[in-house]
Amino acid sequence: MTTREIHLDPDADQILSSVAATYGGDRDLALADILHAHQSVEALLHQLEFAHSDELARQKEKSERGFAEGRFTTWEEVKRRNRL
Repeated sequence: MTTREIHLDPDADQILSSVAATYGGDRDLALADILHAHQSVEALLHQLEFAHSDELARQKEKSERGFAEGRFTTWEEVKRRNRL
């Protein structure tokens, strides 16, 4: 086992405390589990990106081409259309 000193901002500290409650208040165990879950999520995202790389590349190219041709919607317009 490795010991590290970690400095958290107040929001992150509150989140960790909340998660730790499901581990009987054990912040070390909660943090270790969060890190393992992160690793699993990263691996899954990598697999998904690889499996859909052709479609993602097509969408990126289409978006970049449209932007270069002046076809784009501003964030303000997106918010207006969606009443945000």
